[in-house]
Amino acid sequence: MFWDETSRNIKRGKTMTKKLIRFCLENPFIVIVLTLVAIGWGWYALTNIPVDAVPDLSENQSIVFTDWPGRDPQTVEDQVTYPLTISLEGVPGVKVIRYYSGFGFSVIYIIFKDGVDFYWARSRVSERINVAQGLLPKGVIPVLGPDATAMGQIFWYTVEGKGYDLAQLRSIQDWYIRYQLNAVDGVSEVASVGGFVKQYQVDVDPNRMRAHRVKLSDVYMAVRRSNIDVGAKVIEYNGMEYIIRGVGFVKSVEDVENIVVKAVDGTPIFVKNVANVTLGPDFRRGALDKEGAEAVGGVVVMRYGENPLAVIKRVKAKIAEIQPGLPEGIKIVSFYDRTGLIYETIDMLKSALSEEMMITVLVVVFFLLHLRSSLIVASTLPLAVLLAFIAMYYTKVDSNVMSLSGIAIAIGTLVDMGIIMTENIYTHLPEADGSKSRLDVVYDAAVEVGGAIMTAVSTTIVAFIPVFAMQSQEGKLFKPLAWTKTFCLLASIIVAITLVQVLCDLFLKEIKLPKRISLGISALLGVGFFILLRSLLTKYIGTSIWGMPIWVVSLLAAVLLVVVGYIMTQEKMLPLEENRISRFILRVYEPAIKWVLEHKLTFLALPVAVIILGFSIWLGFDTVFSPVRTGFNFVGLSVEQSPPWVYLKHKFPGIGREFMPSLDEGSFLYMPSLLPAASLTQVMEVIKKQDTLMKQVPEIESVVGKLGRAESALDPAPLGMI
Repeated sequence: MFWDETSRNIKRGKTMTKKLIRFCLENPFIVIVLTLVAIGWGWYALTNIPVDAVPDLSENQSIVFTDWPGRDPQTVEDQVTYPLTISLEGVPGVKVIRYYSGFGFSVIYIIFKDGVDFYWARSRVSERINVAQGLLPKGVIPVLGPDATAMGQIFWYTVEGKGYDLAQLRSIQDWYIRYQLNAVDGVSEVASVGGFVKQYQVDVDPNRMRAHRVKLSDVYMAVRRSNIDVGAKVIEYNGMEYIIRGVGFVKSVEDVENIVVKAVDGTPIFVKNVANVTLGPDFRRGALDKEGAEAVGGVVVMRYGENPLAVIKRVKAKIAEIQPGLPEGIKIVSFYDRTGLIYETIDMLKSALSEEMMITVLVVVFFLLHLRSSLIVASTLPLAVLLAFIAMYYTKVDSNVMSLSGIAIAIGTLVDMGIIMTENIYTHLPEADGSKSRLDVVYDAAVEVGGAIMTAVSTTIVAFIPVFAMQSQEGKLFKPLAWTKTFCLLASIIVAITLVQVLCDLFLKEIKLPKRISLGISALLGVGFFILLRSLLTKYIGTSIWGMPIWVVSLLAAVLLVVVGYIMTQEKMLPLEENRISRFILRVYEPAIKWVLEHKLTFLALPVAVIILGFSIWLGFDTVFSPVRTGFNFVGLSVEQSPPWVYLKHKFPGIGREFMPSLDEGSFLYMPSLLPAASLTQVMEVIKKQDTLMKQVPEIESVVGKLGRAESALDPAPLGMI
């Protein structure tokens, strides 16, 4: 019963394929219109899909950050981290909770299962934080970190300007630049790093305090209460209402000095009577260095799920917009911009597509000696890729190095489907004896290979099922590749059984035009193409490209078009028996296959040797041939020190393993660590020397180093980490 049902399903599938092929051949207009719609739809998906360099392997996490200045890590651990962690236990969907207690702050990472919605998880954590607030010391307020992952740090920059000190630059960053960039759509947070935060510092004098009988708490409360504006009601005067308010915000050192601490017999005692007030830098746990000099900068953190390339473009546009409003001489200089790496990743797919299309055209032209057939095959490649991008867009598979690698890997298979269909139709058309209509000949040829195409592609798709079963970071890394390759293969089937035979029916025809007319039409097209291409290149590129003037490039392209147009209108479809390339291949292939069949064991030695060589390159010669070494050791012979064994062992050490693909980003990340007790001054001296020495390397354009942490929950780095 099972086999009968399976057989019926296979027959039903073949029947549906035949009906689909027949429908497409009988309705070419509908097929062409749907193709144009698919091209537009695919282009929309291509331009709107999130684009990044690498897939985001970060955990589905929410961060709870608590600031408690001046407290040692153990106190923070006991009074903040532990109560918060206990309160957060039991949140639905939590996989694990990790935490870190530092000097003056606490960071708790709540890791959720992959299937839990990111923002739903944040709302649950926020509820638990409100409940835990009563367990914490007075004035300690835990907050949720930015709605971003570690991969969200997409843009780093420095704020530079001659004649400005670090405090002034930090003020410009904190009170102007940061707020402007934080308003950009898609930005979750802009964190500052480096420089000095300006603050009013009150240095009390114990002797003067004792003389005036003033306690430290009196000074503290007086300063705290004074820095505030207060409001009252209104008074009516001459028919007008006037709002009453008390202005108390501190604006200068004198304002702090004139704060009244207490009054003795009607005589006020000011802060300046018991303390010295100055402007100074706030306590800091991080700094930035650029080529040996301290700098001020910031990091733009992208919101979870946003398009990195689009967000970076909006950030750059905002920087260009606010640049004229900055003080004279101040400029924003980026030192980490992921745009370059993203464009390199996109260019990888562009180069793979263009190279594959050129190779396809050359191969088909070489073997079939027919240019129109090669163009039909080449046209299926970009269309299948666009269909794959449509599926990526609606299944939320981002465009990155892994997903694009899946497309690049599938390109060879995409072309194969078109080649098989086109070549079979090309073979049948010249051999037709006129007993069938042209449409029937194309239909029979398409049906003949349609089932084989679907079977071959389905086998490849099934082989990727284990990849979809991967979990955690492995799944996040390799699933995009499996998805895009599967999308491309399915798209190749759709294109092969719907569009290719329609194009073959339309364009694989004998064109009987006189040579003069054919040449004239091609020349007119070439002239029009030359004028159009020259104007477009001049408008969007300039006066030269690839080291040549624009008119030369346009002329060469126009001449190529004339030649191709003339050949396409004059070429004839030849049976394979009359094709000289096919005859040459058969003349070489027949004796070769005959020799292989007569010398099976001799020939099989070659693939066995290739397999052994492949394993030696992969695992290493010493590992693959360890049984041989063990056998020689068993009989008392040692081959490990023999010259051939030593040479092969070092020649084939094994390629090793790496989780992430290597990327030539053009940047190096160097992260030394000092002892945990190293002071900020000592670490700053080390980073200055390090950056100065690195900058002396001629190939290095710029060096920027960060010690400690930026003011973000995503960066809990200690001082000793550079």
